[in-house]
Amino acid sequence: MSKDQENIRFLIQIPKPPVIKPPMHCSVFNKSIKRDYRSNRSCHQTMGYAEVNLNHPSKFLKKHTRVVKRPFVDTLKPEPPNKQCIRRRSRSPKVKGKTNKIERNFLHENIVDVIRKVPPLPKHRVQDSRNGHVMVLDEAGLEPTYVCKKNFGKTPSYIKKILKDKEMEKVAEDERVRAINPPLRYLPEEERMELLKGMKANWDELYTEFLLLPMVTDSVPKINRKARLENQLNNLERDINLLERYPSLYVCDN
Repeated sequence: MSKDQENIRFLIQIPKPPVIKPPMHCSVFNKSIKRDYRSNRSCHQTMGYAEVNLNHPSKFLKKHTRVVKRPFVDTLKPEPPNKQCIRRRSRSPKVKGKTNKIERNFLHENIVDVIRKVPPLPKHRVQDSRNGHVMVLDEAGLEPTYVCKKNFGKTPSYIKKILKDKEMEKVAEDERVRAINPPLRYLPEEERMELLKGMKANWDELYTEFLLLPMVTDSVPKINRKARLENQLNNLERDINLLERYPSLYVCDN
């Protein structure tokens, strides 16, 4: 048969044979397991009254009630058991080949040290994440260990001393400057009259300038100039009145 000729044998699909699976494994104890599961199904239910008597509301858990206080044990090392084997050092000259050794029972000393040793207190730890990260409160600075001290929250004595020394130095410097240059001095009569004469001359000039202002003040610059001149005239009048009223005055050069 040539390639160009058509063959209908290959157009019909051949059905696949079904896959036969082996039988599923069934345990011999299947029925007994189901029976035990049904019988023990409701043995751990928590509905109903509590079987354990609850504490009174006034007996709640308080702070520092579970702190374990270790007994105080003397940490002095005991005397060696065999006193006879300890020899005093003689003052005789040393002889080669002979050395005075002290026999010690290190095993007994270690046992006594372990018995008398105070067990360490457990560290205060807190787990702050769901991944199990543990943080020690004492090492992290979250445990208030310095609150119970007498000088907690107070200024240290050396800082008080430094501040007091600085204040004394400042007072001494002010007194020295005041002794060299007094803050106030007496105003002589000649200087007072000269000052009074100059103030009156300034008042005359300002008053003449004030009289030359226009009668109508219809703009902002005119209003501001008039207010400025009035303010200067009032200040000069007050100073002139003060100099004329009090002949004896003390002034400050600064």
